[in-house]
Amino acid sequence: MWPSPGRCSSWPRPPETRPDIAAAPAPIRIGYCLSLTGSLADNGRSARLAHEIWRQDVNSRGGLLGRPVEFVRYDDEGNADNVPRIYERLIDEHDVDLVIGGYGTTDSG
Repeated sequence: MWPSPGRCSSWPRPPETRPDIAAAPAPIRIGYCLSLTGSLADNGRSARLAHEIWRQDVNSRGGLLGRPVEFVRYDDEGNADNVPRIYERLIDEHDVDLVIGGYGTTDSG
């Protein structure tokens, strides 16, 4: 039989209640869209690769403002009509901390 938590001072507590274990900081979530398919897909994939290299570098150095960086990314399919809906979704559904714009005129819809 296991001891009850109220009767044993060394009972393990969950990490969120232990003062000696700091909670990991919440990530900074950056949302954006790229043309990963469609006529601008080659450029979009190159930009995605550059973003991932940047994210890995920043996170390997302790993150941004001490917080890890995460991306929430959508494919706009090279269609400017998709862009407003994507950014609404990033803000309303994914609650990102920051949105960044695209690199071309197609995704500035």
